[in-house]
Amino acid sequence: MRGPLKSYGRTLWGVICMSALFFSAAAQAQPEQRTIEATAGEDWDHQKSGMTMPARLGGFDRQYIRDLTDEELDVYGQYYGDDGQTRLTLFFYRAAVNSVPLWFDAANQALRGNVNLLPGTSEYLSSAFTPPGQSEASGLMAVYSTSGNEFKSTGVAMLPLNGWLVKIRFTTAELSAEELAASLMPILNDISWPEEIVSGPAAAVILPCENALKLSDRVKRIKPTMTDALSAGFLNIPVNDTADGEEPGVYCRDPQDFGPFSIYRAGGSEDGYLMPLGDAGRAASVYANRLGGLTGGSREARFTPVMMRLDQNIIFPDLDKLPTPGVLLSATGDGAAISAVTTWPPSSGPTITINVPADEDQ
Repeated sequence: MRGPLKSYGRTLWGVICMSALFFSAAAQAQPEQRTIEATAGEDWDHQKSGMTMPARLGGFDRQYIRDLTDEELDVYGQYYGDDGQTRLTLFFYRAAVNSVPLWFDAANQALRGNVNLLPGTSEYLSSAFTPPGQSEASGLMAVYSTSGNEFKSTGVAMLPLNGWLVKIRFTTAELSAEELAASLMPILNDISWPEEIVSGPAAAVILPCENALKLSDRVKRIKPTMTDALSAGFLNIPVNDTADGEEPGVYCRDPQDFGPFSIYRAGGSEDGYLMPLGDAGRAASVYANRLGGLTGGSREARFTPVMMRLDQNIIFPDLDKLPTPGVLLSATGDGAAISAVTTWPPSSGPTITINVPADEDQ
């Protein structure tokens, strides 16, 4: 099973820039969040997605809007109740891999980790739902009762929107878990959605994989060539955008405990995985690169690590073994990137940038 970014037999044209661009670790870091200027009491339109951030949502006033990128690719609005303890946050972002089950599971795993620290916590509900303007149950939600502390309930809901993802986080000291779950659809109906919405596919929660991947923390980098950099750039042009309602890949969660990390395998893949970096669309991935071995005249296994950002995929030198999550994070966090391919804006088509001098292509 190939990884979700690999594409053979589909031609996509991009501008190939042969340059000596240096990818530093600082260039990969997320920019600091910035506050978006919006008039209090007025709705704010997000032009890229066609969605509107209401001035008032669920009976609560919007306090501010912030962006975790420079291009409004990861925006959220914060709403507070009069008591200061009811917190409603509305997110929308353009994920590196457009899959509601994947990013919902990442968000729910983080939520579970938080609520497990609280006394009297139990899961009240986990289910799919049909978002406004859609024909399929393409959204997922989970609600927890957190009695025994200052809050009564907390929950998360996620849905697709024409290639974007929308997420709601709701924590309240006033509503029970049952009441919070019942408030979801009225909250969603308060939002001004685009006139044209392509319904996302029916969503289902992610299940554990049947077996565990064999991973190593003793790996070596393979010296890259120009061919490696160029072919990896083409192979990492994303083709799984589900804005047109196309069914996304089915993932399972590897059953191993990696501490703060969870890894997901497309179709139960045995030769790679994707590791979300948080729950807002960014990830690191690694998959077997069989083409690289063939073009290099080698039959040895090799695996390509990729840092998947919201606007580009950054490719690093191949590894000789499938790495553990900690090693993958290190392998995608330095200045050794060999190429990159833009994934935003989609209207301009992908641009591949190469960072391997031609005279190294032996």
